[in-house]
Amino acid sequence: MICYCGKPVEPARIEFGLTKCLSCAKNIPYRPLKARMVYLDKCTSMIEIHTADSWNENKKYFTPNGARSVVKNFSKNISG
Repeated sequence: MICYCGKPVEPARIEFGLTKCLSCAKNIPYRPLKARMVYLDKCTSMIEIHTADSWNENKKYFTPNGARSVVKNFSKNISG
């Protein structure tokens, strides 16, 4: 089997059903996926998977921007 670049595909790669030679396979840019845990209610959760571009566009919504607990929110406003 010949790769689209003109080089022969290695026999071990053909056994696994791959159609590109090793040098072409190494040149493919790999951008890993990112995921976050989403809690639907107290007991139910799911994993939301994002591409790198989607993660960068939406990461401002994923980071908390206030106090971590309701108790801290109320305790900040009490002066005494």
